[in-house]
Amino acid sequence: MKTILSLLLPLLMLAILPARAADQLNNEQAALLCSEAEAFFHEANELSQREPARARELCRKAAARYERILSEANLHNSKIYYNLGNIYFSMQDIGRAILNYRRAQQLNPNDRNLLQNLQFARAQRQDHFTEPEQTRVLKTLFFWHYDFPIHLRQLLFMTAFLLFWATAIVFIWYRTVWLKAGLFFTIILSLGMGLSLLLSIHKLRNKHFGVILTPEVVAHKGDSESYAPSFTDPLHAGTEFKLLEQRQSWSEIQLPDGQTGWLPNKDFELL
Repeated sequence: MKTILSLLLPLLMLAILPARAADQLNNEQAALLCSEAEAFFHEANELSQREPARARELCRKAAARYERILSEANLHNSKIYYNLGNIYFSMQDIGRAILNYRRAQQLNPNDRNLLQNLQFARAQRQDHFTEPEQTRVLKTLFFWHYDFPIHLRQLLFMTAFLLFWATAIVFIWYRTVWLKAGLFFTIILSLGMGLSLLLSIHKLRNKHFGVILTPEVVAHKGDSESYAPSFTDPLHAGTEFKLLEQRQSWSEIQLPDGQTGWLPNKDFELL
């Protein structure tokens, strides 16, 4: 019996390995799918007014090709996620549009068009939340962290960092009060912008955030439908949250206003 198995094992491996390899797209196949997706979406935009049903079908084809690239070619870049977000937004799928815009933002946080589209998609959501008082105070005190875009904070950090070292070199020969003040100001600005950038990058790369995809879902006070609803109204597609705990089929989430609840895992995706 062992002899037979030892003979059959290599044959089984040869049968399995090509099948697995066939599941992976090469660069040429991925490029072809990208071209097809772009062509479908371009045609859909032209037909959106005259033939909305045909345009929607073309959008579905374009989205399917991008999704296949992401799943089979292991090719994750901001452009693909950005295009996929645009496609889902044109299909009025706000949840998947925001999800893919957020994934694109993780890879390219300085894309202004992406940030504008993300902001516009967020404005279309049904759910709106009031931030906790503590968050509003922090946004007032550390306004540069919340209000300044990442590319501006990067520019301010590099400028302050270079000015600090230039001032420090001059200070070796000319120890004036103005140079002391300049050293203090530039090091404070460098530290402030540097810490702000580190926090933003950490948040963007943190996988413990998600987006609701289903049109409507009821959050519960525990990890089953037998628990009472957490809120009076259901949550809707596009609502973003922070993941607190994940179990086999349910997850505890925290909303932007600090409220918590449990959702079925099938109703959302994590970044």
